[in-house]
Amino acid sequence: MENSNHIKSNNDGIPKHKFSEYFYNPITYGGVIISVLVFIIECFLFAMDFLSPHPSTYLGMFTYILLPPFLILGLILIPLGASWKRKDVKQGKAKISPKVFYFDPSLPEHRNAMFVFVIGTSVLLLMTAVGSYKAFHFTESVEFCGKVCHKIMEPEHTMYLQSPHAKVKCVECHIGAGADWYVRYKVSGARMLFSTIQKNYQRPIPTPVMNLRPAKETCEQCHWPGKHFSSFELRKTYFSAEKNQPESWYIRMLVAVGGKEGEGAGIHAHMYNNNEVYYVADDEKRQVISWVKSVNKDGQAVVFTSDNSPYKDQVPPSDKIRKMDCMDCHNRPSHHFRSPNDLMNEALIQKQIDLTIPDIKSKSMELLSGHYETENQALVEIPQLLNQYYQKKYPDYFKDHQADLMATGQVLAVIFKNNFFPEMKARWDAYPENIGHWISPGCFRCHDGEHKSAQGQIITRDCKSCHTILEQGAPGKTEKNADGLEFVHPFNGDESWKEMNCTDCHTGN
Repeated sequence: MENSNHIKSNNDGIPKHKFSEYFYNPITYGGVIISVLVFIIECFLFAMDFLSPHPSTYLGMFTYILLPPFLILGLILIPLGASWKRKDVKQGKAKISPKVFYFDPSLPEHRNAMFVFVIGTSVLLLMTAVGSYKAFHFTESVEFCGKVCHKIMEPEHTMYLQSPHAKVKCVECHIGAGADWYVRYKVSGARMLFSTIQKNYQRPIPTPVMNLRPAKETCEQCHWPGKHFSSFELRKTYFSAEKNQPESWYIRMLVAVGGKEGEGAGIHAHMYNNNEVYYVADDEKRQVISWVKSVNKDGQAVVFTSDNSPYKDQVPPSDKIRKMDCMDCHNRPSHHFRSPNDLMNEALIQKQIDLTIPDIKSKSMELLSGHYETENQALVEIPQLLNQYYQKKYPDYFKDHQADLMATGQVLAVIFKNNFFPEMKARWDAYPENIGHWISPGCFRCHDGEHKSAQGQIITRDCKSCHTILEQGAPGKTEKNADGLEFVHPFNGDESWKEMNCTDCHTGN
């Protein structure tokens, strides 16, 4: 506040200025305009956000992230302009003579300044507190994680909405509780933001397997090893894509997820508290494992290595050894990209697509697994290519079933839109899944019959160690046995498959 001896009144008694003359300069004017304008907009957006029953991603982004810095900038410019004006006065560039700073409540201009300062500061503090709280929760929301970056996170967000964890926030699994991991992921997110702006991010987005938080601190807040389960029943129907084979194949089995209390049996024996498994992966995606160590509840350790392991006669470096946890098998719990084969089996079961259309499964899988530059290109070309195929190869069928083929083409387009993302190169074969062993190595990374110990023990490859087949066969010709059946390959006449892994033939397309 300044001495007001220089402030005179006009002939009608009205003061020239209500505030110190140092505040009357272009910079302060600009700060006032920005502050008032942004403040009005913020109040309006605040009201919209609080009153709206359905929060908007972009409304939250503008209200709590983009606009507040401009409000703060405007407020900083107000005293900055006054300081600049004072400096000009001292240097003789302005006519106002510098005065000693003091505050006198008896002076109207000082009271006005105090009133504006107190009210403005109170409102700013209130908005800062509310805005910070809302900004924190906004950056923790699914909408922020999945939608703000548009196409970049669209594949992960779309798959997440179709997953069993669709009601669990992204941060519950990717960050978890605690300030240290929160800061770590926010710093990582800032780096990703710069990559997004510069458009130098990878396509597809790599799975962050190397810096995931331990499952004990995230997954096991809801699922934990001490929660034992017995076997559960699994039913599957597969449709053949080959001619001269059964039209479909049904299989029903019990999957040995857990065992009786204390036995440590079943698939989850890998994760029981009295059993620990360690391994070394030879690749970044952890799909090639050549060294495994199992430690039982008595502390006895057995090391298994494959023939091509670089650690057959030596202990791996400690930084390469990983203790197995949930994510080593459940590596796609919320972002499961399904293969064309799985998608077509489901569409045929639900009768979205007519099984009587000749070659429908094989042709559909070919179209779904094709490489397209953009999503729009795929949505246009898939129905067109389907019609062209039947018009050329089955002209009589095409003539009588044009409407059915058009509808089938649209169904395939919807399937593609919900599961394939050409711009980000995100699809099933970009992200191997370790549950099972059909189109990714999965269980066979260790259970391939080739991992042996120095004492001659072998990690089993026996199917019955994990599941018991109760029923299998073609429709109306299924074989049943409560004690378990030997697996029969549905669409293969010889027994060459017994010496192979599923992934040697099955790729998902």
